[in-house]
Amino acid sequence: MNKTILFIVTVFILILGSGAGRVFAQTDGSTKAVELATDHRVKGQSGFQRWLDEKPRGLYNNTSFAIVSERGNVFSGMQTAFGYKFNPHLGIGGGIGIERLSNLPTYSYYTANFTFLPVFAEVRYTMLKTRFTPVIALQGGYKVLINTPSSQMDEWMTWIYPPYAWNYYYNYDTYTRGGLFATLEIGVNARVYKRFGVYASVNYSVWSVSGINHYWVYNATEFEPGKITAVVNEYTRGVLAYQGIFLLRLGFTF
Repeated sequence: MNKTILFIVTVFILILGSGAGRVFAQTDGSTKAVELATDHRVKGQSGFQRWLDEKPRGLYNNTSFAIVSERGNVFSGMQTAFGYKFNPHLGIGGGIGIERLSNLPTYSYYTANFTFLPVFAEVRYTMLKTRFTPVIALQGGYKVLINTPSSQMDEWMTWIYPPYAWNYYYNYDTYTRGGLFATLEIGVNARVYKRFGVYASVNYSVWSVSGINHYWVYNATEFEPGKITAVVNEYTRGVLAYQGIFLLRLGFTF
């Protein structure tokens, strides 16, 4: 009779213990509580904590600063991109930045200083799931021209009828619009704490700018000493210039 009652009490305790996430086991006349491995603690983990622990899918950010360019521009801008990782490797997103680039070639030997606001979409591929991993990104979008830069001015003179008649020539460009751009980025991401990493990359970007070419002609004459007269003509035409530049970038990811 005592054994039957003990058996019923043991079963009842087991039922209560399983409901509370524990199992009570009896050994050598004593009862011990053993933790059950349940999903309750895992399910109770916050979404941010799961994302922080390198969840293979979810939002990502890549923010980087342009440290130096092939033309010697130092700390010339920054950009930030947000997107969604579909798996540990592939992410798609978009971003915005600001750039101040000086002494950029336009065409021939003309150069100018530009300030851009690039707006872009990107595809980002992380090769490995290790702490250090190569990364490849393709970006494409439009660079909005913030300033209205002018190139340097060419000027020269030719004699028409020396020493009584000659021409002065002036030639320069002004740029009024940015253009489409594409960037190939190759970098390395080093994860330093969970999802947070330090990022270094080299990218090559090509884009276009458009504006107006100004061509001035001064037809000067001096048939009487000290009395110079001139007829001035200006000719304008649209210009489209393509640019390309290498940039070293440093930043962070999460």
